[in-house]
Amino acid sequence: MYFRFTLFNTLTLLVMTATVLMLWVRYRFSIEKTWPLIYYLIIIAYSEAFPGSLSPYWVFAGVVSGLLLRFEFMGGLVLKAVRVAEYAVFAYVLLRGLQLLLLWPW
Repeated sequence: MYFRFTLFNTLTLLVMTATVLMLWVRYRFSIEKTWPLIYYLIIIAYSEAFPGSLSPYWVFAGVVSGLLLRFEFMGGLVLKAVRVAEYAVFAYVLLRGLQLLLLWPW
């Protein structure tokens, strides 16, 4: 088994790299940064460019959690629940990217 450098594989690797960077940004810096919104624009563009690559429900959950964290409407337990939801979206994007690159079944 080998890795082919196609446009799809290269963009999938870039999306996975951006996801790891967003995990680091969310863990390290304050939640009011604008970078995650740019990340979600990239995720939306990727899922629209390659239909079937990412589930629209997961993408929507990520966008909603990113917006809730950016505009900070809550605190305490609700804030932690939204952060866990966003981390779950990050985990989904990484796992799905790995499945797409290694041609694992869905």
